[in-house]
Order: sequence, then structure tokens, then C-alpha cells
Amino acid sequence: MAERPTIRPAHESELNAVHDLADLAFHRGSTPLGRERRLAAADEVDTVVADDDGLIVGTAAAFPWPMVVPGGGEVPCAAVTGVTVRPTHRRRGVLRALMAQLTERARERGEPVAALWASEGTIYGRFGFGPATWSRDEHVRVVPEPVLRQPAPEPLGVRLLDAAEALPVLPAIHERARGRRPGIMGRPERWWADRVLADEPEDRGGASPLRVAVAAGDEGYALWRVREGRETHPVAAFTTVEVQELVAATPEAERALFTFVARIDLADELVLRQRPVDDPLALAPVDARAVRPLEQHEALWLRILDLPEAVAARAWAAPVDVVLDVEHPEDELVAGRWALRAGPDGGAAERTERPADLRLHARDLGSVYLGGVALSTLRDAGVVTEETPGACAALDAALHVERAPWTLGTF
Repeated sequence: MAERPTIRPAHESELNAVHDLADLAFHRGSTPLGRERRLAAADEVDTVVADDDGLIVGTAAAFPWPMVVPGGGEVPCAAVTGVTVRPTHRRRGVLRALMAQLTERARERGEPVAALWASEGTIYGRFGFGPATWSRDEHVRVVPEPVLRQPAPEPLGVRLLDAAEALPVLPAIHERARGRRPGIMGRPERWWADRVLADEPEDRGGASPLRVAVAAGDEGYALWRVREGRETHPVAAFTTVEVQELVAATPEAERALFTFVARIDLADELVLRQRPVDDPLALAPVDARAVRPLEQHEALWLRILDLPEAVAARAWAAPVDVVLDVEHPEDELVAGRWALRAGPDGGAAERTERPADLRLHARDLGSVYLGGVALSTLRDAGVVTEETPGACAALDAALHVERAPWTLGTF
């Protein structure tokens, strides 16, 4: 066995072995269709492996996807996925070496941020990833049906599509809707076909075929399945409408789609998956208890790879001039003191010798970038040090966003 595995790009002939290790690490088994889909998309993802004398003992990959930032613009993002280490090779620096290689390759592609869905909360903070978006599931009481305080247009313009019919329609709607909130990732065409609208029997998880509703003017869509069989009293067959995505480019379309799915006949309950934490639909009904938040969880974890580029890419809500002292033991290109000057006309960051106004870890820099976490909250948590009184409030005001950041789906 070599003293340390070699980190290198994966060869096409090794992709089955890459997916075998992912199955082992994430305690799952690939179906033939699932494996076929992943192999077909291999040319769209940058995959690296840890090679120990011919044995693949670690993997990591990144999709080069755009992410919406505050102000509605986009930033190139390394969407990190498939990070694994063979159980026999833990605690040998394999993960650190894989993350260093992914970081270098992302910078070569000009991606100033990286993002992932964290399988374990204690691992990725040391690499500078911090939770940056959150979502929650919501339960809607549909009997009696919820009445909105400001009624949406009657959903007569809503049309129903099957998954195949929806494929040429939904991507354009999603693209128009993305600019409303930071944190939403772009989706390539294959992702729509193989993940979002996948509707083979094995994609259904015991529920109905996928149903698609599109709002009038193609201003929004809702994806749902119906699940039967949860026994309750006094009914024996409990019917749940599970809305996987409800995405709209306008508030009116969002309310119209909500009204539509809440009125589906023979349904006992409605569950909305992955809604924003400031979901306006929760406040829309006359009955303030008609929409009940369920589990809330962090979604996207974000890491800053190029601070000047990241600062320049987003919009800033108020003037600010602060010096950040960033701790990042894994990345000397981000660690250190930075003068951050920003305002409604744009932002810039540059190295400085000025004394620090704020001291923070790189993971917290990732958390606050999209505006979903306040510096003042991190200060009160004891993880950000405010050397200059008022610095947290000033930066929080500059980072402010109209709507909470939000991320749909996983990768």
C-alpha cells in the first residue's frame, strides 16, 4: 500500500467503481436505472478520486453550476457532491486531499464559491463551508379548504401536464423564478429529465405518478404525488398530496398554484416540501393556523473560494467599510485580513494591514454571504468577535436581502 493515496481525475473506465464506493459510503444500493443515469451524466461533473495502488479509496465531484446571489445576478459555483472515503482509509488525510484538489480545480474554472449538502454537520466547517440556506416542510389543513386573505385569481388558467409534457416547459419557468431569491442553483437539461421529472416506477417511492400543474402565462409550476394508505381515525385510507416543488415567478402565480393544490378532491391533507423559511404562503390564509410549519433544516452549505470576486458578484443594500480577519486553516488564499467596502453601487474586497473590525471563521463568511445569517447572531453565539462596536450592525445592513435565501432540491 502506498504511503498516501494519489489524488487525480477519474478515468471513464473507473466510474462504476466510483459509484460503488458512493453506494458503500451512503448505505445504499444503486438500481440499474439509477446507475445508468449517473453514468450518462458523467461528462457534466468534474470527478476526482483517491487512488491507493489501483484501489479507489475516496471520491469527490463538482458540477459547474450557476447560483443566484443577492440582487438577482449569478455567480459560477462548484456544486460539490459524491464526497466519500472508503471505511478502511479513514483518518489518513484522504478527505483533506480530495477537498484541496476540488478547490484548486474550481478556482481554475473561475468559480469563486463552492456549495454542498452536508451529510455530517461536523465535517465541512473546517473546510470553510457554512450553512447558508434553510428550508422547511409545511402541513396545510385542506378541510375546510384554506381561504386566502387576498384571493388569488381563480385557477381556471392552470393546466395539467404529465412529466414528458412538462420537460420543455418547466426549465424556462424555473429560470424566470430563480432571480427572486438568492441560493437557487441553475439546472442543466439532463437534471430535469433524470432527477426533477423522473417518473419511472422506482422514482415514485410508493406514491402516485408525478403530476404537474402550470399557472396561466407559464408564471409558475407545482409538482406533486399522491400517497395513500396512512391509517387514521375515523378514515381508514388517508390521502396525502405531497407537493415536491412549488415555484413561481410572481406572488400571484404562487398563490394561484397554492389554491389549486389545496383544492384537490378526495385529499385529506396537503404537505408542501422544501419551502422557504419566510414562505408567504404560510401567512396568506384567513386562518392563521391553516399552514403549520413542520421540520426546518439547513439546506445549502456555502464556501467562499475567491473573496474579491464573491463580493463583487452580489448586490449590497447599504454602505459599509469594515476590515474582516478571516480564520481559515485549510485555505491561505482566503485567510487573513480583508478590507471590505460596499454599497448600492457595488462592492470590493482587498488585502489590508488595517486593524480588524470583525474576526470570524471562514465557515461563518460562507453563512452570511447570501444574507440568511446575521453577523449579530453569530456574535451573540460567541463565534464572531466584534472588535469595533457597530461593525456587525453595519455589515448586516449591507448584507440584507428582501427574501430569505432558498435552495431547491439536492445534488
